[in-house]
Amino acid sequence: MLINFRSLQNRNFFLFLFALIITVSSVLAVTLQQTYEHSTKQIDAQFESSYSVLLYRLKSEAVGLNRGLEAASKNFSLKSLILGGKKDPTSLQVALVNYQSRLNSDFMAVIDQNRQPVVSTTVLEEPMDIGPLNNNLRFGLINGNLYLISIQAIKEVERIPKPNAYIIAGLNVSNLFSTDIKSITNFELSVRYSNTIQASTIDNVQPEQLTNAFIDLVPLTASSKIKNSNLVFLDNKPSISYQSYLGELNEKPINVFFTLPESKAHLNYDQLILQLSAAIAIIMVLISFLTFSFSKSIAKPLRLLANVANQIRKGEYPVIEHDKTLSEVETLSFALAGMQSAIQKREKENHKLAYYNPLTGLPNRIYFSSQIKKQIATYENHTFAVLWMDVDRFKDINDTLGHEFGDEVIKAIAKRLEDNAQRNMFLAYLDGDEFAAYIVIENEQEALVAANQIDHLFDRPFVVNEIALDVSVSIGVSLYPNDTKVSEKLMQYADIALYESKEQHHSVTRYKESNNKYSVVRLSLMTELKQAIEEGQLTLNYQPKIDVASGKVVSVESLVRWKHPEHGFIFPDEFIPLAEQTGNIRHLTHWAIETALQEHVRLREVGFNIKMAVNISAVDVSDLELPPFVSNLLEKYSVAPSSLILEVTESAIMSDPDKAMLALNMLKNMSIKLSIDDFGTGYSSMEQLKRAPVDELKIDKSFVLDLATNKDDLIIVKSITSLAHNLGMTIVAEGVEDNGSLTALRELNVETAQGYFISRPVEAHILESWLQDNNGVFKS
Repeated sequence: MLINFRSLQNRNFFLFLFALIITVSSVLAVTLQQTYEHSTKQIDAQFESSYSVLLYRLKSEAVGLNRGLEAASKNFSLKSLILGGKKDPTSLQVALVNYQSRLNSDFMAVIDQNRQPVVSTTVLEEPMDIGPLNNNLRFGLINGNLYLISIQAIKEVERIPKPNAYIIAGLNVSNLFSTDIKSITNFELSVRYSNTIQASTIDNVQPEQLTNAFIDLVPLTASSKIKNSNLVFLDNKPSISYQSYLGELNEKPINVFFTLPESKAHLNYDQLILQLSAAIAIIMVLISFLTFSFSKSIAKPLRLLANVANQIRKGEYPVIEHDKTLSEVETLSFALAGMQSAIQKREKENHKLAYYNPLTGLPNRIYFSSQIKKQIATYENHTFAVLWMDVDRFKDINDTLGHEFGDEVIKAIAKRLEDNAQRNMFLAYLDGDEFAAYIVIENEQEALVAANQIDHLFDRPFVVNEIALDVSVSIGVSLYPNDTKVSEKLMQYADIALYESKEQHHSVTRYKESNNKYSVVRLSLMTELKQAIEEGQLTLNYQPKIDVASGKVVSVESLVRWKHPEHGFIFPDEFIPLAEQTGNIRHLTHWAIETALQEHVRLREVGFNIKMAVNISAVDVSDLELPPFVSNLLEKYSVAPSSLILEVTESAIMSDPDKAMLALNMLKNMSIKLSIDDFGTGYSSMEQLKRAPVDELKIDKSFVLDLATNKDDLIIVKSITSLAHNLGMTIVAEGVEDNGSLTALRELNVETAQGYFISRPVEAHILESWLQDNNGVFKS
């Protein structure tokens, strides 16, 4: 039968049929493409969450081992067995087996100071290889098998620097990668080290085949980024594989592969195409009975489903309405709804594992950091405070009552904080005994009020397992945007304030830039000081010391000054502690002594034979190389040793008395004058003072400033003077700022004085002019 194409009815029919085919095909293509792209992104996101879950799982296991070993190291019986392990290895072996059972570990061993095995619960067929701590994880190779390792030092005496032995516990990585981790991550996991698969959740493929399957994938190092997915063949079946870095051993990386059969990675497109084809076929059959408008309405539910797929691709989860007009469309909508529900469920589970702490149920550090970034991005102009909290003396609770009890205390603290959380506050548990919160406020005062309110929550004791505990907390506060607009620095500054709070024994401390020991400027100064000495940025100022009886200038104190080309004048209190920390104080002291001797020679040439006093630090006092260095300088510049006075504080002598006494005696034997600076403010005992080979005591200015009007200061100065004279020492009084104080010192028979009343510290050329104008004598 010939079809009459000239018929308007037939033409309209075939035209509509063709248009329908084109429309339905387009919708099908868009749906499949968008669904595929979204599915791919969801798998990528699922991998990232699964990787976080895996790291969390491994770190949790490592923390468990660490806690177990820490408890074991404090067990007196086990510690005794370990220290005598070579004498009684059998008893130690039995003890290790018992502890291995308690810790649920797969391996335990004791090694000596030289890292040689003493006793092991497993026969060691070859030497152990133990890698470094990387990302809070340590791995080792035992009998060719990869282990998650924890090490605890054993010391016979806690204060000795080197441990007597080490106790090791390990979990076989192949046991960690079991079906439960597979069910949590929804991936097959395989661990590769040295181009060999060490452990895998894939149980239907031989280890050699697994190794060959991943052989072409270049190992990732710590500096590498996580790569995109790769296609590998497992048992001749294509699989999608993600590769990531876990750690290293013997400078070789340990990688983990997350694999998923390609057939499960995306929708089953063959079935989906069949379903849609059936829908198209039914539409074709019904086309002869439907009008053009009704045919057009058939495409509507497909378009809606395409929009749903597109929203799912964007990470949105709309309410899917099920159109029952066509069963195929309804089936597809239920399939999309099921897929959406499954993705939502997995995302919620992974989000909870990745962003919430299982002990307290509070958000963890990662989530807290992300929320601060979100707060800054969303409300850029809103002020908020970051509160960093640390439970005081929590270690005592753990050591006394055990870590399990400590966990209960942490949960009780978390519950009280959560139950009393203030409006606009986001609370998180970071780790250990640290909590954090950020709260939207109007000004700094509100932030401090909020912090103090949290502090008052700890006024009531915590009752845990029928034990009442008084628990306190230290809180550090930083402010956005007053302190910084960078989220990481906000948290860092709050942490710095927290430690300042602990050091000062305050409950709440506001961040101050001056307390930041790790600021960029301070760090740069630590490295620039030696260069500053070489480039002549440092100078010495000199403050005259006079004989109280005659007014004659007998010596000057040399005081260092630093004029930085970028930061301007820097006070000695700022850079001298940094010099002590970095070891540059030796260079500074050597420079100061040599510069002072050079000035002494110059003044001597113009007729003033004045002694030079130079301050030395605690590091210098303990430096046995200082005496020969000074001796060489005295010889180089032809200066009599008695013309040099080295001033050292009481605290410097007390930091290491034995070594200090040795170095001071060496200097004393060279006829160099020694002086104790700021006497009366330190903690030296009469015994130390009697032993110290010093020639003079410098009374701290705090006792001299009000000497003319304060009877208590007068008594103190008189007592110190009498003590010094009885011990054969002379006295220098610093801080003389009026004639009355100078007169009082003269009546007390104090030999030497210095202070602003006599002269401020001045530069070398000003000192020379001052001496010449006064003929080297001060007249009050």
